[in-house]
Amino acid sequence: MLRLSGIEKGILRNGLPLKVLAGLDLEVGEGEFVSLLGPSGCGKTTLLNIVAGLIRPDSGRIFFNGREVSSCRGHVAYMQQDDLLLPWRTALENAILGPELKGADLHRARHEAEGLFHRFGLEGFEDHYPAELSGGMRQRVALIRTLLTGKRLFLLDEPFGSLDAMTRSVLHRYLLGVFEEFEKTILFVTHDLEEALLLSDRVYLLTARPARVKALLEVPLPRPRDRGEPRFIRLERELERLVQEELHVA
Repeated sequence: MLRLSGIEKGILRNGLPLKVLAGLDLEVGEGEFVSLLGPSGCGKTTLLNIVAGLIRPDSGRIFFNGREVSSCRGHVAYMQQDDLLLPWRTALENAILGPELKGADLHRARHEAEGLFHRFGLEGFEDHYPAELSGGMRQRVALIRTLLTGKRLFLLDEPFGSLDAMTRSVLHRYLLGVFEEFEKTILFVTHDLEEALLLSDRVYLLTARPARVKALLEVPLPRPRDRGEPRFIRLERELERLVQEELHVA
């Protein structure tokens, strides 16, 4: 579904050029869950912003469904670490923001959202405002909003990074349910090795800035995954070795 070839990006910091991405190549097949891991500040969010069309690469090529494009704007749903819920809108009103902006049938959108609120454990909170919801509940609303965009490719930028471990585990189940039932394709940024292995089909490990692909790790384990399973432990140790190697180099 998505292929990036030779993506380069630099920025100016304090008036001096700073290279962020250096000839990065990446592929995400339709129906895949692919994670990006890498040192803090290596350019993971910059890469998602390029795919989403928020910024342009300095060079390189982007292919979506086999066709070269300048970006995937209009074809992706982008969920960030901050839930970005509008404080003056109720949870349900936030969830249907995408269909509303597209001029879709709001009655149908509300009906779909109400069904998802029930499935995501949010029934009864439709008329609550964001300030009245916990962090995990707000992220569930943001996930419903992402799903209601109707896009097939999700870009998720550390969406659970600020949550405690128990809440994050619950959100993992909801996300995998969306991924499997609705047949979505996901490009997921995380700094958590275990999270990447629990969720992903494949994990790209990026180098320190300027980012290149250091390693690509296949995760051929059935879901749901058991952290204590020997194959999971071996993969985690291998990924940790690669991460530590890169941190030592950086």
